[in-house]
Amino acid sequence: MLRIVSTAIRALHTNINLTNSLVPKQLPITQCIQQRFFGAFSSTIHNWNNVSHIKQKPVLGHIHVNNVVPSTLVPTTTSVRTLIKYSRKKGKRKTVKAVLKRFYRLNWGIWIRTFAGRHKKLWKKSAKRRYKLKQHVFCNAKQSTLLDKMVNYYWRRPHYYVDDPYTPYHSREEFPFTRKQPKEY
Repeated sequence: MLRIVSTAIRALHTNINLTNSLVPKQLPITQCIQQRFFGAFSSTIHNWNNVSHIKQKPVLGHIHVNNVVPSTLVPTTTSVRTLIKYSRKKGKRKTVKAVLKRFYRLNWGIWIRTFAGRHKKLWKKSAKRRYKLKQHVFCNAKQSTLLDKMVNYYWRRPHYYVDDPYTPYHSREEFPFTRKQPKEY
């Protein structure tokens, strides 16, 4: 994989034909099968075969003229969470257990989390940094909405635990939309 990418980068600077350096001259069907197994780079490699300004005939018989190598060699795929699990009995959405392990929802709707790497390599972190790592941070509104979708109604409603350390943070009286008590003037 790295050999293919490095060859393509070198070819961009020297303007050589990549067909000779990447894939040896083969039958068109063998070349197509070989490209299929390159995975995410298959579409990029297909464009690399048609870099030269000569008319070339691919497997499907279409003629390509003056194709150019794409400016970015990294595939542009964005990760999207599209997997939603439903229960068989009632058809409700199931909770993602990883959310419950990593995040905590306060009663007024915001989710909190700890810093990543708070237990890693503490010997090289300063005392001020170690103190900051012990604290929790808020997730933003978009992340909170996503986390609300990933859990079912049971985890979105308020929970009351004995000796809950988050009790003072469950109410947000300074914000008018989350205030429970009337404002004193």
